[in-house]
Amino acid sequence: MKKYTSLILLLIITFMFVSCGSDKTVKNKAVIIGKYLQKDAQIFLKKVHANNVKLLDSADISVKPEFTFRFNSPDYALFRLECEGLYPIIVVARNGDTIRIEQTTDVVWPFIVEGNDESRLAAIYFERLKLDERRVDSLSAIFHNSQSHPDFMAIRDELNRRFVNIRESHTEWCKAFVKDHPASFASLIMINSFFREFLLFDQKEDFAYFELVANAVKERMPENRYAIDLNDQVERIRKGIEVEAEAQMRLAPGQKVPEFEMKSMDGKTIRPSDMEGKYLLIYFWAAADAESRQINPFIAKLYEAYNKMGLEIMTISFDMDANVWKAAIELDALPGIHIDDASGPRSAVQKLFNIKMRLPTYFLIDAQGRIYKHGQDFKELDPAIEELITKGPNY
Repeated sequence: MKKYTSLILLLIITFMFVSCGSDKTVKNKAVIIGKYLQKDAQIFLKKVHANNVKLLDSADISVKPEFTFRFNSPDYALFRLECEGLYPIIVVARNGDTIRIEQTTDVVWPFIVEGNDESRLAAIYFERLKLDERRVDSLSAIFHNSQSHPDFMAIRDELNRRFVNIRESHTEWCKAFVKDHPASFASLIMINSFFREFLLFDQKEDFAYFELVANAVKERMPENRYAIDLNDQVERIRKGIEVEAEAQMRLAPGQKVPEFEMKSMDGKTIRPSDMEGKYLLIYFWAAADAESRQINPFIAKLYEAYNKMGLEIMTISFDMDANVWKAAIELDALPGIHIDDASGPRSAVQKLFNIKMRLPTYFLIDAQGRIYKHGQDFKELDPAIEELITKGPNY
């Protein structure tokens, strides 16, 4: 009897040991269990981080539709399941989580996602995205099928209006979602996502949303890599906004034109302050920029019309190839004092004038060396020069 009792105790202890070991194994891994309807297909599991996508595992479902992935993820991270012919699924998981995914026959969103709240919220977002993308696809089909229709232009305008309505509705839905779930990974995904080619959240206009999500995920998951990266991004955006605001104040009408010193085409040292007493048009362009080349003849006409009235033109190009720059000046008969800043986007002058390679751009300077007007709308330039010369500045 004692032998049997000892044997039973041994079996119980062994069972408990195996069970505990099994539970520990599950808790030390994240698990995705799925069932897809695709035939002769493979499923790939990838970890997604910023611009880095790493393949973790794959499964062949040509024999049976079920698959299981077990992987190590100490903290919440983004994972993507890819299968040819299917919309990719994004799940959020960490060790101890079990996510279940089942494909259905629904034509819009053929997935049921169960598990943690993070993956559930992400699935809600992607379901809405897929629904609105499908609505846009239907507009595209109408567009292509209507090109020979006699009222095509009216149809096109109506389709554009509908697209704008869909995009605005999608964006408003996303903004409401972010407000309701600011600390979620779904919001973290959404804040840098696109709807077609349009950003959902503009870094400047919608900065409050970036800040909301960054603060919420940082408070909830201060050590999470994704939360840290988003907060770093928000700090960069904040500094960019501050720099832009400072530049707008520094380059506002009535402010002194920034001083610089550069060599002209004929080797002379040129400074904006050398032009005081004259009206000065500083024209930023590039020979390699098609829009600049279209504007060059207009600049030549302005010089012809206003040079006798005291207007000087200083052209500053950002061409890396001096031969291309010189050839364009000769071909376009571009007048003025010519300077080439071959440092391009890294130019100190670009930073001074906050150009950011937005070409062509002009700065109109009064006779006292103050900024009168600047911008990229060259239709406003001719009347601005005439007003400056005939009426004078009024800051």
